[in-house]
Amino acid sequence: MSATEPSSRPAAQDLRGPGGGDEVSLGELIANLWEGRHLILGATLLALLLGGYYAWRKSPVYQVDALLQVEDKKGGKGGPGMEALSSLLDQPTVAQAEIEILKSNLVLGRTVEALALDTVAQPTFNPLVGDALVRRRPDAPSLRIERFEVPAPLMGAAFRLVAGENGAFRWEDPDGRALATGHEGEELKAAWQGQPLVLQVRRLVAPPGQRFSLTRQPILDAIEALRQGLQVAEKGKQTNILGLSFEHRSPIRGAEILNEIVAQYVRQNIERKAEEASKTLAFLQEQLPQLKAKLEAAENQLNQYRMQAGSVDLPEEAKLVLKQSVDLEGQILALKQKKDEVLRTYKERSDVVATLDQQIAKLSGEARQLDGKVRALPRTQQELVRLMRDVQVDTDMYTALLNNAQQLQVARAGEIGNARIVDHALPSLRPVRPNRGQILGLCAILGLAVGIGLAILRRLLHQGVEDPRVIEASLGLPVIVTIPHSDRQAQLFKDIQNQQGEGLLLATSTPEDQAIESLRSLRTSLHFTMLDAPNQAIMIAGPSPSIGKSFVSSNFAAVLAQGGKRVLLVDADMRRGGLHLYFGIPRRDRGLSEVLAGAMNWREAIHSVQGLDVLTTGAIPPNPAELLMSDRFSSLVKEACAAYDHVIIDAPPVMAVTDAAVIGTRVGAVLLLAKAGQHPLEEIRAAAQRLEVGGLRLRGCILNDVPERKGGYRYHRYAYHYSYSK
Repeated sequence: MSATEPSSRPAAQDLRGPGGGDEVSLGELIANLWEGRHLILGATLLALLLGGYYAWRKSPVYQVDALLQVEDKKGGKGGPGMEALSSLLDQPTVAQAEIEILKSNLVLGRTVEALALDTVAQPTFNPLVGDALVRRRPDAPSLRIERFEVPAPLMGAAFRLVAGENGAFRWEDPDGRALATGHEGEELKAAWQGQPLVLQVRRLVAPPGQRFSLTRQPILDAIEALRQGLQVAEKGKQTNILGLSFEHRSPIRGAEILNEIVAQYVRQNIERKAEEASKTLAFLQEQLPQLKAKLEAAENQLNQYRMQAGSVDLPEEAKLVLKQSVDLEGQILALKQKKDEVLRTYKERSDVVATLDQQIAKLSGEARQLDGKVRALPRTQQELVRLMRDVQVDTDMYTALLNNAQQLQVARAGEIGNARIVDHALPSLRPVRPNRGQILGLCAILGLAVGIGLAILRRLLHQGVEDPRVIEASLGLPVIVTIPHSDRQAQLFKDIQNQQGEGLLLATSTPEDQAIESLRSLRTSLHFTMLDAPNQAIMIAGPSPSIGKSFVSSNFAAVLAQGGKRVLLVDADMRRGGLHLYFGIPRRDRGLSEVLAGAMNWREAIHSVQGLDVLTTGAIPPNPAELLMSDRFSSLVKEACAAYDHVIIDAPPVMAVTDAAVIGTRVGAVLLLAKAGQHPLEEIRAAAQRLEVGGLRLRGCILNDVPERKGGYRYHRYAYHYSYSK
């Protein structure tokens, strides 16, 4: 770098235009991003590291799939034309109804009960690593619970289980106190907070000391968690093919759960289809014992009457009446049974029940007419016809009900429903989440965006001026030279601090450096600027420390000396001056402070090094401002200007002390040094005003340590490389 003191040069250029406006060129924007490339790269790498850690830490989720076919046995109402019209009108299909049934509490609740999904048993791992180290191992910790009974008040309480040797374990309450110890398959009973608990472990695979969290959640919570992982959709339109997918951390357990959901759905589908037959069968099974008892009673009465009356022959007319009466009684009884069955569904005043009552009343009227014919027969034949009619009617009814019951049993046993499993769920070997490639890609984009945003934000928050045109337009102060950043000077400054090596001046070690070329242009500019100056003394001052005054002063003096001029370099910063280090002078004593105190003549304090004379600060005095205001300093400047072609004075910071204002009254030219990107415009303005208030005339401004832009403008862009090749 071009400054001798450490600095924090910003990595991004001022986003404002030359006039301090808001216009930003594309080249400037690219240059700012290039300067902030380390910040952008760091943010991107950090985001990639975080994304990689998340993808590695996150437990994989597997998806299993199954396929169902739902058949519409009733067919479309109104034929194919109406089916097409229904599809055009977007009417709900059979598949849509079955999807809702698949996600219902009926199906999912049975699944939860069958697989004990309301019991959650999870191993406890390090929160930073999770299960990443054991998830692919065959002996990964796992716990299957056969039975875990918890009262309702303790639902959701997190119990613990600690694995021991050879399948043993310790059961702990949520407070960490032991409840019981046991082994696999053993039923344990305990009590906590006055509530009874039961635990039975089916299978435990874990190293000794492994902890598990054991929770019994409410059935509705378990159903909702199951519903969240289940996706059901119709394959195509009007196909009645349902695709089911379920996500779970274990592919084997996920396939087991999805297959159980499908099985429970098919089972309830069959039960629903057989429900009507079951209700009718139950009704018939209630009627059969009564009819059988009635038939047996009628047969006993008929047998007893025949034993009493002996053999009685019926004429053909009586047989015909008997047959007609039997038929009517059978029809009436059938209608009454149908009415009893209908009353299970309909109310007494419904149209269906009223129609049955009308039919029963009509047949009862015909039966009364036949009863009149029977009463016309002899008394013995009347009784025999009545008894035989009762036996025949009861026999026919009992036989018919028995046949119907047997047919319903066969139909119920053979019911297959309207849903069939096309594909069972199989374990998947490839997880669906997390998608590592997608996560890393998104993190890279996010990190890049954050890095760019931080680079731009840092530039917006930093108000340091880097464009000399801003100084000239706002302050009216000409920028007579811009000194570019020098990487070679950065290395030399480290050697200066460590007091290592010789030839620590950039003008001596690397005279072709662009920073030295800029100082040569400063030499040319001052030749014309100082034609009207009262003397050849030049003071270089800056608003604040660590901006490169010592670098500019020492190397500018060396450039003047290389041009054949007699040059005296004075370190007037008697507070923190360090010019002696640039020339390898080991000690600062015997310098300016001793001369101003009258301890020695200024010629005796001169150090002749590298073609020029140097006057160091001397011992640090307690009153540097008073020494500079003395007549001895005025005499020193006057005598030095008479003895040398140029006297370069390195002054203290303007905003820190008043020394620079005192020195400036004795010199012929005052140059204000500013470091690119470090000073806000108001700070430069305040420094210039403080010097001008003291009656000083600023000859111009030097903008030091201007960064070289790649992809954008360079403010020292007219300082071309031009040298002879060896």
